[in-house]
Amino acid sequence: MRYFWLSISAAAAIFLVNIIGFIDTMTGSAMGCGSGYPLCNGKLIPDFTDYHSIIEYTHRIIVGLSSILLFTVSALSWIRYKSRTIKWLVLFAVLGILGESTLGALTVIISLSPMLLALHLGIALISFSSLMNIAYVIYQEERKIQITEKLPSSFMSFSWFVMVFLYIAIYFGGFVSKTGAGSSFRGYPFPTETFAEAGNALWIDLGHRLFALGLIILFIILFRMALKYRVVRSDIYRLSVICLVLIVLQALSGALLIYTNLSLGSILVHVSIVSLLVSMLSIICIQSRIVRI
Repeated sequence: MRYFWLSISAAAAIFLVNIIGFIDTMTGSAMGCGSGYPLCNGKLIPDFTDYHSIIEYTHRIIVGLSSILLFTVSALSWIRYKSRTIKWLVLFAVLGILGESTLGALTVIISLSPMLLALHLGIALISFSSLMNIAYVIYQEERKIQITEKLPSSFMSFSWFVMVFLYIAIYFGGFVSKTGAGSSFRGYPFPTETFAEAGNALWIDLGHRLFALGLIILFIILFRMALKYRVVRSDIYRLSVICLVLIVLQALSGALLIYTNLSLGSILVHVSIVSLLVSMLSIICIQSRIVRI
């Protein structure tokens, strides 16, 4: 099981990268090392003049270390396991970290639009979800777990539809964060700010809440669909329960964001939950049509 724990460690490292990346952004530390990349203020080991430099430099170091771990897990998984699923997951994990690193570097070197910065989160989740899927497949391979029942294609199609909807909601949420509109949000579960107070941020708030409501409804439907197959595919049923719990927690963390006026802690909780939600749903999407005898 050492390969399983290695892949879990890699996933945890990427998760940490994403969290520190948000701390970096929310504290305004993205330029803490100046406009150079990968050097920090022109040095390999800079003089830390303030906490912005410490946060940004720490972020870059952890990105480098986690990338090494990711590439190690990817190479070992590619060589040891012959599953086509593993190979696709390795490809997405590698492309995800490369895309995330590229956007991170561009954020420092040039000014990116809020929409492209929101895209950064979506790409970051690809590597994390891929590693979680790799760990899941490795666990099943090492434990010799057999799966003899395919779920209907309609279930797989719906799970992927939920994934697409979730990603759109994440991009929208990232856009809200980057534009600063979230600071205008008031009241829960219904908004209480007026257009005179919030301006166009009111429409952004309404759109954000509608996305949240849509996700809750979709995950309830997914759970009810998985419930029908809890005997033949108990793994998918358990994952759907986890997803349902996570989406409820995500909704509650939205209230936390509002009542703490977007405190850093509440933002990290919000991002952490949605990261886990994406990874669990991605496992459902990929595993729903797999047979392993």
